[in-house]
Amino acid sequence: MPRVNHRFCVWHLWRNFSKQCGSLEIKALVWEFARSRTGVDFERNMARVKVIYQAAWEYLDKWPKEAWTKAYFSDVPKLDNICNNACKLFNAKIKHERHKPILTLAEEIRWIIMKSMIDNRQKLMVYQGILPPVQQNRLEGLIKLSRNWVPHWSANEKECLYEIQSWPTNMVGDLRNHTCTCRFWQLTGMPCMHAIVAIQDKHDKRPEEYCQEWLRMESYKRIYSFNVNPVKGQYLWEKIPSPAPVLPPIKPKPGRPTTKRRKDKNEGPSGTRSKMKRKYNPIKCIFYGEVGHNKKTCLKKK
Repeated sequence: MPRVNHRFCVWHLWRNFSKQCGSLEIKALVWEFARSRTGVDFERNMARVKVIYQAAWEYLDKWPKEAWTKAYFSDVPKLDNICNNACKLFNAKIKHERHKPILTLAEEIRWIIMKSMIDNRQKLMVYQGILPPVQQNRLEGLIKLSRNWVPHWSANEKECLYEIQSWPTNMVGDLRNHTCTCRFWQLTGMPCMHAIVAIQDKHDKRPEEYCQEWLRMESYKRIYSFNVNPVKGQYLWEKIPSPAPVLPPIKPKPGRPTTKRRKDKNEGPSGTRSKMKRKYNPIKCIFYGEVGHNKKTCLKKK
């Protein structure tokens, strides 16, 4: 789509990278690359890989940086996700409907969306707060991390520029433009732990009031204010004179059709249950209590 920020799922990128590179150290660096929010950190990590393994550096360097690392993400969407978890959750919901005909699948998806809109609207109907519970918990976690930083006002007229100090580096926060050197505020729309210390030092607003508009409860209510209209049953639909579409020729494959995808050798099981081997008690002789024989093979009894 035009004018839309396209991003890669780092989990899939890491899986494909793991097949080519077996080094555990370099595999762990892939996630560090994706989580790096500044270009300095990203380039430093890439230089380490180039020294260790040239082929791994060439593989990662061929992908566009703005599609898989936070250091080069655009700050317009206000989203810093690096994995495609939203699609995985949706696929898990339609797990049993994916094998149905296309019309039945479309009706099941419409019903799931209609029920989801109703549930999300009603569960926070009486909630009182600036931010939804999920965003509020994330902000409270950042407030706890902000205790290790010390703010220093730069004496500007509007009291918006702060230097936040902590070992081994310092950050610069601008409360007026909602920016910070770590780029967390620009990417997520929520004040980072450095900006929260500056906000508390200024004593003009709460950290919740500095969050982006789309993170607040007003935006949450506007999103779920719409409803999906009900549809009558298929046998009540209006008949049209046009001919019905013809199915393409399908050649069935031999054997039972598979419903699960093939997994890699180093990929764990999909279910939560783990199979355990049955353990038996050791065989003991009833006469002498020794392990290794029973009453039929007992030599001492004979």
